[in-house]
Amino acid sequence: MKNLTFFVLLLASNFVAAQQSLSGLVKDAKTGDPLPFANIVTNTNIGTITDIDGKFELSTPRTFDEVTISYVGFDAVVKKIDGATTYLEVSLQPNVESLGEVVLTAEGVNPALAIIKSAIDNKKNNDPQKLLRSFKHRAYNKLLVTANPDSIVGSIDSVFTKKPDGELVFKSVDSSNYNFKKDITRSHIYVTEKAAEVSFNKSKGRREKVMATRMAGLKEPIYEVLALQLQSISFYKNTYTIFGTEYTNPIANNALSKYNYKILDTVTNAGRDAYMIYYKPKKKGKVAGLEGVLYVDMKSFALQKAIAQLKAIVDVKATQNYEYQPQHNVWFPTVREIKMARGENNEKIALFGGNVTLSNSENGASRDSTIVTTHKQDESDFIYLIATEKNFDIKLNQEVSIKGRGLTVEYDEKAHDRDEDFWNRYRTDSITQRGRETYKILDSIVEKENIEKNIKLARKLLQGYYPTKYVDIDLRNLVKYNNYEAFRLGIGGVTTADFSPKYRLNGYVVYGTRDQEFKFGVGGAVRLDKYTNTWFGGMYIDDLRETGSSAFITDRRMFSIFEPRLFNITLFDKTRSISAYLEHEITPKLQAKLQVTKSEEKPTYDYQYTNDGVIYNTYTLGLATVSFQWNPFSEYIQSRQGRIESKVGYPKFSFQLTKSFDGFLDGDFDFSKAEFRALHQIKRLNKSTTSFLLEAGMASGELPLSNLYHTSPNNPVKDRLLQRFSVAGRNSFETMYFGEFFSNRYAALHLKHSFTNIKLGKINPELVLISRFAIGNAKDQQNHLGVQFDTLENGYFESGFELNKLFWGFGISGAYRYGAYHLPSFEDNLSLKFTYYFSFGF
Repeated sequence: MKNLTFFVLLLASNFVAAQQSLSGLVKDAKTGDPLPFANIVTNTNIGTITDIDGKFELSTPRTFDEVTISYVGFDAVVKKIDGATTYLEVSLQPNVESLGEVVLTAEGVNPALAIIKSAIDNKKNNDPQKLLRSFKHRAYNKLLVTANPDSIVGSIDSVFTKKPDGELVFKSVDSSNYNFKKDITRSHIYVTEKAAEVSFNKSKGRREKVMATRMAGLKEPIYEVLALQLQSISFYKNTYTIFGTEYTNPIANNALSKYNYKILDTVTNAGRDAYMIYYKPKKKGKVAGLEGVLYVDMKSFALQKAIAQLKAIVDVKATQNYEYQPQHNVWFPTVREIKMARGENNEKIALFGGNVTLSNSENGASRDSTIVTTHKQDESDFIYLIATEKNFDIKLNQEVSIKGRGLTVEYDEKAHDRDEDFWNRYRTDSITQRGRETYKILDSIVEKENIEKNIKLARKLLQGYYPTKYVDIDLRNLVKYNNYEAFRLGIGGVTTADFSPKYRLNGYVVYGTRDQEFKFGVGGAVRLDKYTNTWFGGMYIDDLRETGSSAFITDRRMFSIFEPRLFNITLFDKTRSISAYLEHEITPKLQAKLQVTKSEEKPTYDYQYTNDGVIYNTYTLGLATVSFQWNPFSEYIQSRQGRIESKVGYPKFSFQLTKSFDGFLDGDFDFSKAEFRALHQIKRLNKSTTSFLLEAGMASGELPLSNLYHTSPNNPVKDRLLQRFSVAGRNSFETMYFGEFFSNRYAALHLKHSFTNIKLGKINPELVLISRFAIGNAKDQQNHLGVQFDTLENGYFESGFELNKLFWGFGISGAYRYGAYHLPSFEDNLSLKFTYYFSFGF
């Protein structure tokens, strides 16, 4: 699965045949060191620059016979090129006089710093999304995984075994390089295309509407893959994203403290001069950092071009080109390109939330030294990914209408099913025979192997469903365990869009092996508006609910193979409820839900509630609830299969109000509840993460125990430490005993810091440090008969650790209770549990 996922992520613009190509290396003649970002320009005015290692590649359909190589502080060199020259190594002589030409400030002061500071200060005047009131354009994107056939020898290789005395004995013939060259000459490894219309205005931001999309082998694309951000759209934000990882932008507000800069040269583009500024991280991190070149306009300090590179086990080069629009005095982005290939060192690189490193077999440590080949080439040395997006039909400061708010990308209903005539209206360069052959080969392979069906199955399984044509089976209901029911066995499901895109039915039935009772739920809804995802529905439930629990009705459905805290719960209420609700997305980032519920509740334990002299052991609640979920920093796409959170942003906020009315729907009590939750995560390049969870609730009125707050205890009520050994929860108090505290007002803070995985031979455990705090109070404790509980007004503290993923996802955790609620017996303050974190490996 990991290999398949990585391949899909490398879904890889068009290779142009009959080009003149030249590669080479530029060095300092005095020291022999490579010269990064030196200029190479042909006599046909086609140019490129060297990479961090002084290497360059240049391909152009326009033939040339001369190149000029220049670098600030060195004498320029002009080299004649004949048709047979494909590689060039050049050494440049230092020249102090030419270095002085770009020194703009007093001696001893780095002139590049003043230029970069001006670029930072003028971002608001140069960023098109800040400067312009609106714009729109078309965009064509092509992504390839491919290789250059000319770089592969392609001969049949002889394999020998080397004896201890050095004699070579013929073993076999290896035709893998020959076959690879033949295959890669015929087609690419993978290809995907996208055509879009992009709109922007000040009030609603940027919206991309995908008019056509195609992924080789698939009738309908994998929208989650298309949503992955390979490269940032703008180079003016404080962070720049490359393959899902955010880096500090070299013109971020705090960039001067992160990067070193120097002037490389001055160049002219569209009649406007620019400084070439090289940047590099001040400190070397555990993973590769950005370095590259900025082309800064001398007059406006806008970006004319930006290059960002990562040199590690994988080499990445991201480029953005801008075109000057004189009527609006703005440099507008026209081309984005990102290329990934195998690197030449073993430095780690961060891609899509994980660090990529070499295994022993990949870095050569485990290769058999007795095997000798004549001219074997490693295919991975030649394979690369390249994605290019070109903007055209650019219109600035014209009337732009955008429907709704909050969406980043919207897919046209017919985007996956466009003909060649439609595609040719958007393609900025025609598809080659290699590209057409790639589609043909992969389409036939995927159809023959039924791969698309398996991909759809995998997607649904990750969401907790087993798909059928009309009903998705809900895997959450198959089997669970708790102290009251023992094993909870059942089945459930929800109808699919093939059943009806407008109507939705869902239900479940479960059976407890200990209480020997069936529970069930059934519901349905009708969609009132597709664009705002507005649904009106109802639900009837006859089931159990944990006493003192609280849930936000806007919470998304969550699937977990293993629900750890459920094992330890002891207090449940039997509930029979009927609800009507209205779901509506005010924007994709702000979801709302209004629900009216009649609920009959009966504790499964010895408990009675007294109110105005009346004793209740069962009671009815008439409830009205309104809830909001706000994710201001997340990004969303709208596809044929619904709305997808393409970028999970933090912080996230939840807010909920509940009112119980005496007499409404035969309700027995009058009370009000207000609840709040904030979740934030800080992820770092070294893969460590700090998370903050703040929860708070305030309730007033006639409150039975079921509607107080228990603040998520997870410690079984048993005498000995090992008797309490069980499963640790995700965000629960591990040393707080079940039923120990209840509150009508509370606040709780959970702090976690997870370190980079520790390498211990074959295992890579994750160390997490945890601290938790809760405070609260409870009124009218005398009204709760049959149970005794304490309050939290003095503040509850616990701290501990998790050592996760020691063996098949299992780990160990420990916590200690201290402060005002520290218990006399040392052992009673301790918690020792095992953890379980399931991962699919990506």
